[in-house]
Amino acid sequence: MLPNGYTAKDIAARRLDRDERQVKKEQVNYTVIVKKSLVPEHVVSLIDDDEYLPPKRVLIDSGHIDVDEPYLVVGCCGLLNMDAFNRSASVGIILDSRFWRTGISSAALYYSLKFGFDDLKLHRIGIETTEKNAGMRGWTENVLGIHVESIRKESLYLGNGKFVDSWDYAIFDYQWHGRAEARLRSKLRMVG
Repeated sequence: MLPNGYTAKDIAARRLDRDERQVKKEQVNYTVIVKKSLVPEHVVSLIDDDEYLPPKRVLIDSGHIDVDEPYLVVGCCGLLNMDAFNRSASVGIILDSRFWRTGISSAALYYSLKFGFDDLKLHRIGIETTEKNAGMRGWTENVLGIHVESIRKESLYLGNGKFVDSWDYAIFDYQWHGRAEARLRSKLRMVG
């Protein structure tokens, strides 16, 4: 299944662009997967059996991860527009709509923000969304405790000549370490 509005050629071009940006250390992308046994109960009936991928060993920079049961690729998350000099980046996520409001987005964003602030020592991470994306705006404001920084008029192109406004947020290292990380860990029921 292709994302809305994308052709196979578009997706291939985006993958090449993503790979080039990762090599240049301008972005870091993570694939978001869910093991079959962890698919939320209310979502199971929405998944066709042929969507599950077989168990496999996934090679990563520091070794490998064994995915020991069938799984689904449900999205991607990561840091983009990385600027080492200014110690800033943006975080983004794309998630299969069947998995919205399951906590998977919160977990993926938690690990991306944690990596950005703890490992890369970033000072600022931006979050860009739209007025209609009330879920992301609410998550940003209620979970992270930050508020809209600016609204950029007609800055996101949707295709077919249509543009929408970008609602921009930013979280800073002192906010992350001061309260936002703890709030997000609490939401995810993480101990420690």
